Amino acid sequence: MNPFESHPLTRESDAQGMWGWIDRTSDRVAGWLNPILIKEARQALKSKQFIITFFTLLTCTWGWTVLGIMLNAPAVYYLPSGMEMLYGYYFVLAIPMLGMVPLVAHRSLAAEIDDGTFEMLAITKLSSLRIVLGKLNSAILQMMIYFAAVVPGLAFAYLLRGVNLPTMLMMVLVIFFTALILTTLGLLLSTMASHRAWQALFMLGLVGVIVITQFIVGAVCLEGILGEDAGSEPFAWLMILAFGLVGSGCMVVLVKAAAARIAPVTENRSTGIRWSLIGLQATWVFIIILVTLYVSSDSATGMVDSEPINFGMMVLAGYWLCMGTLMLAESPEMSPRVQRDLPQTFMGRAMLLWLSPGPGTGYMFTLCTAWSGIAVLALFAFLPPFSTQSTFRASTDPPVMAIMTIGHLMLFLSFLRLWVMVTSVWLGRSFILPIISLVFLLFAGTIAPSILMIITTGAISNDYWILETSNIFWTYEEAFSGGIAMEQALLVFLLGLIGVSVNLLLFFREFDYRRTLTPARIKELATKKTSPAVAVEPE
Repeated sequence: MNPFESHPLTRESDAQGMWGWIDRTSDRVAGWLNPILIKEARQALKSKQFIITFFTLLTCTWGWTVLGIMLNAPAVYYLPSGMEMLYGYYFVLAIPMLGMVPLVAHRSLAAEIDDGTFEMLAITKLSSLRIVLGKLNSAILQMMIYFAAVVPGLAFAYLLRGVNLPTMLMMVLVIFFTALILTTLGLLLSTMASHRAWQALFMLGLVGVIVITQFIVGAVCLEGILGEDAGSEPFAWLMILAFGLVGSGCMVVLVKAAAARIAPVTENRSTGIRWSLIGLQATWVFIIILVTLYVSSDSATGMVDSEPINFGMMVLAGYWLCMGTLMLAESPEMSPRVQRDLPQTFMGRAMLLWLSPGPGTGYMFTLCTAWSGIAVLALFAFLPPFSTQSTFRASTDPPVMAIMTIGHLMLFLSFLRLWVMVTSVWLGRSFILPIISLVFLLFAGTIAPSILMIITTGAISNDYWILETSNIFWTYEEAFSGGIAMEQALLVFLLGLIGVSVNLLLFFREFDYRRTLTPARIKELATKKTSPAVAVEPE
């Protein structure tokens, strides 16, 4: 090889051969990487917070290794002691992953908005989604660095025997996915704070969620996974798969919601989120069907355990009640940019109009999507292999549960939309108003039967009766313990249909929107962006 010949990677990127391909590929990867990730990584790795946290993590890992050996000596030399060591390593890993990383990500995006530097990012070619993903990727990078600091301790615990590798992997996956969900939640909360007072409130709320999550994850990992050695149990891995799939869907929704909060008001900030909500529902339906197939069949009794199906339908109703409540806070006005992308055919408007922004379209989108998901779960109980079984092993049959959950959703969401339409005239559109209204409505539905009982009989009854239908907490507790009759479910469904009928009469604005033509100037700009540049040779 000629010593004066240049290295292949220093030549032009259009060179032929393997080195030219590597150069072109690395150039594309460098262009694809988010500039926000690079900026955040540089700032984070140089910050005092990261340096203190990282070296504290290293010190705690080393300290627990020494302390754990001392506490288990001399049995550590001839008895398996890996499980005892792993308990300590859990706390060393979980505290920074579940605590520090979400708080740092929350403050990072909130500081961009508070300090005015977000406006500089907004005028660049970076979309709001790429800005949020850059913050999230920076948090993931910190998680990987923190995890790398604890890996030697985990390997040491494995070498001490007493713990199998699948159990250790299960614990790490639970911590990692929970940290990701908390981080995306922190990013969303940071975009919702418009004033310093709200920032402090949301920060306290995030801290409260983190503290509660620490206790829940600690109980799951220490008692459920490590205590039961769940790594060798197939059902435990099924639960981890369910948690991972549902958690991934939640992260997608939270990231898209955070990006929509910082996107310009003229953009379509609803359609992408609604597609993500549909995907999350499909994931949940798949998980419920998978769990039911695993645990339901009982050949000895010839019965079907349909409680997972009933639980899945109840969760779907609550999920869409919360999502529909948030959609009621959207502005009823539609920007010209959004109207250019509206469907123009009859079938397109009938099927896709409900994905467009607006409280009315969000109301119908919520009901239609919830109906489809709950109906799929209810019909699943009648498909093979369950169609060969003789009866349901549940307090409430799935068809009855489906009718009641759909009825409750229609009833509460219909009343809530009418209330928000009236109150928003004086209070304006805000996501706070529907949330407070939902809390008040649930509280009123809970205490109203008791107040009526006191007025009529002078005392509160301890037995469930039909007027307690508005108390959804007691009603669904009764559905899983004592059972609900079909007549009561049909009554709730009928009341919900009345509420939907009243709301349909007020859908004049949604049906008036039509697709508008794209101005010629915007078409010319789009053509210039997509057309290749023409090289002009000098004369």
